[in-house]
Amino acid sequence: MNSSLIIAVTNTEGKPIYMRCLMKARNLIRETESEINITPMLDVVFIMLIFFIVTTSFVKETGITIFKTNHTQDENNKVKMATIKLGTGGITVNGVATKLNGIQSLLANLRASNPDIKAQVFSAKDVKTGDLVQVIHQIKINNIDSYSVSTF
Repeated sequence: MNSSLIIAVTNTEGKPIYMRCLMKARNLIRETESEINITPMLDVVFIMLIFFIVTTSFVKETGITIFKTNHTQDENNKVKMATIKLGTGGITVNGVATKLNGIQSLLANLRASNPDIKAQVFSAKDVKTGDLVQVIHQIKINNIDSYSVSTF
């Protein structure tokens, strides 16, 4: 069934112009009018995205500078460490076994060869506190200002 619609339209002179449209064509026009074309909006969004990426300034964050020491520098400066171990098996200074009253002479010899010597005292948990205090006193007698004490 072919239905048609007659529409009266006037031209600029006011004379009526009759147009005939098919109902199918009218339905087709209604369907196409309901769609929204978003292509131009996507174009604008991508252009804005490119603009913001190009105009963004990246700031380089400042941080701390780390200077690494060279091992040859330590050998030239002759910075040594006197390691004193107090344990149940006895007392050692840089691996040399000694008695409590012999620590002072060994430290004096090490300090004579290197005035910038430092000391580390490692003490077992069962060592008497008095022995540890005597070792620290002998370190101070030899004018070794930099020393540390820890347990093992």
